[in-house]
Order: sequence, then structure tokens, then C-alpha cells
Amino acid sequence: MTGTAMVLLLIAAAFLVAARKNLFTRGKVGQGMHHWPVFPKKVLTPVEQQLYQRLIRAFPDHVVLAQVSFSQLVGVKKGENFTGIWNRYNRLTADFVLCHKDFKIAAILELDDRSHDNPSRMDADRRKAAICEAAGIALHRLNVNPLPNETELRSLLTPDSPVIRAVRN
Repeated sequence: MTGTAMVLLLIAAAFLVAARKNLFTRGKVGQGMHHWPVFPKKVLTPVEQQLYQRLIRAFPDHVVLAQVSFSQLVGVKKGENFTGIWNRYNRLTADFVLCHKDFKIAAILELDDRSHDNPSRMDADRRKAAICEAAGIALHRLNVNPLPNETELRSLLTPDSPVIRAVRN
């Protein structure tokens, strides 16, 4: 074996060893693919926690879910452009979903604060309303200040309640 071939073989071997030790990944040396610079967060803000507790008390015969992806709530009808439609809602999240005991959706509840005056949030709110209307799911927008009490929350699930409704707007 020539000297050049030996040098190339040593370089290739060194490269393979370094790759196995994840020395070519981004971040600090040696962290590799197993490094996840993350920390745990609370699922709900203090105001959302307060509303969640009111929902539990107001609807003891229902299941209350928080922070649910719209991709878990609606599907794209067969024959439609699945990817195009799904991409319009796959990153949207419902603040609260009120379900019957069989997990059929009774209503979606959105908690609105000043952040909903932001144009990007307004666009997301419009898309959520359009999706719910198209799927026949009741959407209730709840103002954060003041939060609705349990009686006001119970009034949302009356037979004559509209599909999209705002409480204390």
C-alpha cells in the first residue's frame, strides 16, 4: 500500500470514529443527537387553569380536554386535497374541548385575551371559526376579563345556543 493510500485510510478511519461519537453535530462537542436543550412547561396558564376548574365543576357529566390540536378534532373529507386542507389547520390548537362521556365533541371553547387583537391571532381565530362551522362543532369564544362563571358556562350548552357564540365580548 502506498503512503498516500495509507494516509487516506487513516483519515477515513478517524472520520468514522468521530462520526460514531457524534462529534460532527451542531451544538457543543460530544452532545450529539441525544442532546435536547429543553425544559418542562406548565400546560395551562394560571387563567386557563382557573377556567379549567370552572369547566370541570360546570360540566361534571362531560370530559374537559385542554390544548387539543385541531388535527385531532376534524378530518379532511375523502376526495378533497388532503394536504392542502390539512396544512390550513394542522398547527391550530383548541384551548378547551368539551366532550360527552363517549368523547364526541360537545363544544370547543376559546379563551380570548388582548393577544387576540394581533393580526396573526385574528387569522388563526378566523380559521378556527371556519373549521368549526364547516364541521358543525359549536365554538364559544370566552373573554378572559372577566372569566365566565359556572352558570354562564352551563348556558353555553343549551339546545338553542348558536354554533359560534361569544360570551361577554
